[in-house]
Parts: sequence; structure tokens; C-alpha cells
Amino acid sequence: MRVFGFLRKPAAEDVAAYATSLGWDLKGAELAAYTDKIAVALDALDKVEDLPTPAVELKWPTRRVVPATDDPYNSWISRCEVKGAAEGPLAGRTVGVKDCIAVAGVPMTNGGRRTPVLVPTEDAVVVERLLDAGAIITGKTNLEDLGAGLGEGSAFGAARNPLDPTRSTGGSSSGSGSAVAAGEVDLALGADEGGSVRIPAAWCGLVGMKATHGLVPSYGMSYMNHTIDHIGPMTRTVRDNALMLEVIAGPDWRDPQWTTDMPDSFGYLGAEGKGVPGLRVGILTEGLEPVGASPDVIAAFEAAAKVLQQLGATVSTVSVPLWVNGWAIGSAGLAAGAHAMITSFGTGSFGHLGRIDPQAVATNVAQSALGGDHLPPMFKSMLLTVEHVRKHYGLLPYVKAHNLRLELRRQVNAALADVDVLIMPTTPEVAHPLLTSPHEAAEFIDGRVHKSTANTSPTDLTGHPSLTVPCGTGAADMPVGLQIVGPRYAEELLYRVGFAYEAARG
Repeated sequence: MRVFGFLRKPAAEDVAAYATSLGWDLKGAELAAYTDKIAVALDALDKVEDLPTPAVELKWPTRRVVPATDDPYNSWISRCEVKGAAEGPLAGRTVGVKDCIAVAGVPMTNGGRRTPVLVPTEDAVVVERLLDAGAIITGKTNLEDLGAGLGEGSAFGAARNPLDPTRSTGGSSSGSGSAVAAGEVDLALGADEGGSVRIPAAWCGLVGMKATHGLVPSYGMSYMNHTIDHIGPMTRTVRDNALMLEVIAGPDWRDPQWTTDMPDSFGYLGAEGKGVPGLRVGILTEGLEPVGASPDVIAAFEAAAKVLQQLGATVSTVSVPLWVNGWAIGSAGLAAGAHAMITSFGTGSFGHLGRIDPQAVATNVAQSALGGDHLPPMFKSMLLTVEHVRKHYGLLPYVKAHNLRLELRRQVNAALADVDVLIMPTTPEVAHPLLTSPHEAAEFIDGRVHKSTANTSPTDLTGHPSLTVPCGTGAADMPVGLQIVGPRYAEELLYRVGFAYEAARG
């Protein structure tokens, strides 16, 4: 079945224009020859267009969009009711899904008001797994437009922190944070590219997990960069978080992030009650003053480290020198990845073997035809920067940033050879007051994002699992997060620390 009806053969003037856009000059016989060659190549694509498209079956077809209800914290973009299995580990538990993750039949805005709006015809892998486990999807949660921002960047308005509605939830999984913290939903899915699960979790007093890169299938999510994107659970307790990860973890053939070194089992609840006696815990020195951690955050963090020591862990200090520059490396990776995704209409330039949703790509093509006005300011800034660097420096600075990710990973691995886990504050400061005007956002948002992601962005780059749990309060009585980082696929170990600390602090 043809997608676009037929593939039109180009005229010679079309080919000449394409060549000019690539910096070539085709004329005369050479132009005619390439025009003929393109016609032959399009014959092959015509044959592909005539092949049947594999059918996609919806496993849980009973679903409905429901009218909006009271939304005091602006947590929701849309509400729905999608029921899965009658029995299972999540039977009857309600789940909010960040609105960059597909729920079939429910509009997916990705935090913007672009048209046409994508209405997915299939569920993301993680959504299907939640439904298999008995969960009930009750809505799509608010987020920063295209996932770019720290709590104020949604086209639907900022989500508000239930612990203090004048303050940010953090981003970009802002609505997932506020919905869980307010008790509007039992559990939520977030997505993390620079800290977007862990920052809202920390600022809203929740538990958030960014698992090992590739452990949680990402098919059905709107990507910024395949090598950085992660989907993760946001919950009120460590137990709920471990249970939710058990449900959504594991390989899937559609996933562009699928790796072959994945473990065979995904049992994390067994970590409960094991305690931390003899565990080697390393305080990351670069995760404190060097990233600008405030005195109130450091005090709460040091108290948490003392609790772990009292529980029997051996606590020492370790160093990862490149950590303090992780935000800069991460900013480069996000910008280059976002540029590649936008210019490839979400295909990632076919640089992976996962499935590509043709409906999502078609929507991206249609939205791109509107021009840059449909993009949020932070995204425009990233794309313009990449274009400038591409024109003048051939993207070489981004190549260096990409390669520095490997060095950062090596340094984290080296630190984890001496200790079992690393700990640091999740964010250097507690939740910020909400920005009140577009001018404020334009003036301060980049600085805020860079500082707030200083301890979260590095493990998005390296792929190491990172868990945040609440560890007391700082300024204005707002929550502080304790971040625990471990080796690849050591999620059970991180939950072991999280369970022990949560039980000790009550």
C-alpha cells in the first residue's frame, strides 16, 4: 500500500537545485545523467512502496479519552482511561505517562501546540508492559516543549510543585513529578536526557530511576538523542520504583537502544532488606562544591552519608575529574542529537536497527513544513548553534564532545573499581521559584539548566544507572535528593542502598 500515492520522478531543474543545496554544480550531460540515475533509484523505492505494511495490533484496545478534571498543579495535558490486564503486579495502580511517550488513541503533544497533532496508533513498549502488568493509564503528563527546559517551558504552562506551588517541579518530566507528589496518580513514567526524571523527582520529594542505557526499551518515545535518552519510573517509594522497573525493563526487538550485554533477569524487589553492611560507598568530591552545591544541600547530603555509615557501609571520597564538565559535554551532545533528529524528521538518520514509526515521521514532516516558529526558544538556540558550528568548524567540536563521553565513562568506571556505588546530591540546589515572564526565561534558563543538571547529565552520557531518593530538606524546607550511581546493570545494588536509607529515615 502506497504511503504518498506515487514517487514523482524529478525534472532536471529539480536535480540541479538539489545539487546546489549540497554545494555542487551540475550542468549539461552530467546533470542529465544524474537525472536518469535518480529515476532508476526511485523505481526501487516504488517497489518498496508497493509492498504491504506490516500490521500493528493493539494488545489492549479498550481505551477512552476522558474530560479534563480539576488540575490544581497543571500536571496534565490530557486525561484518559486505558485498562490492561485484570491481574498482575500493578493491578489497579494508576499511571501517568509523560506526553512524549505514545499511548495509542491519545494525542501526543511533546509539550507543544504544533499541528497536526500526532495521535499514535500503537503503544510504546513501556506502556504495553505496564498494561500487561495490570496498570491503568489515566493521562498524559505535562512536560517542557520538546523536552527542553527545567519546568517553565511547556506550551501548556508550567506544572507547579505541590510542596510549594510558587516553585518549579524541575523538568522536563514536570507533570509526572507534580502528579505523583500530589497523589493524583500512583506512579508515573518520565524520560531523562540530562536529568529529566531525577531532577523533578528530587525537587518533588520522590524516588526516580534512570536505569542503565538500553535496559528500558525506548520505542514509542519522541527522541532527542538515541544515545542519551532514557525512560524511567517516578514514584513515592523505593519499593514502587523497583516494582515498576521490574515491569518495564528488558529487551524488545523494536528498540533502537537494544544492547546484547543485557542481563537475563530483572528482579529488583529482592534488594529490600539486604541492608548495606560492608558496602563501599564513595562520596564524589566533584559532586559538591565544584558543581556549585549550596550549603543547605551539602548539609542534607552529608547527613545522608552519615546514615549510610551508621548502617554499616564504608564511606570514603572518590574523584572523577571530568565530572564537573559533564554538563558542557552533555549540552553539546543534546544539541547535536536534537539537530540530527529535527533534520531527519525523527528517524535518527537511520543510524540504528530499531523500528521507526512512520506515522510519527509523517507528523514530524508536516510540522517541519511550518518552519522554525513551531519550535521552543531553547530548541531554536540549540539548532542555530549547531548550524553555526557546522558552517565554520565542520562539527569537529561536537566530535570532540562525543569522544569525551568515552573518557568520562572510563573515569566513572575507574572510580567504581574502588567502591561499589558513588553518591552525591541529585541537584546542587533545591527547587527554584518559578520564572514569571518570557524575559526571565530567556535571560536565566540556560544558566539554570546547566547548574541543575551538573550531577545528572554525566550519567546520561556514560549510561550508568542512577537512583535519586529523598534525603531531607534544604532552603525553604524544600526536598533534597540523594543520587546513587553504580556500574552498568547494577540497579539491584542501587535499590539496596535506597531501601536501606529509606527505611532508616522513616
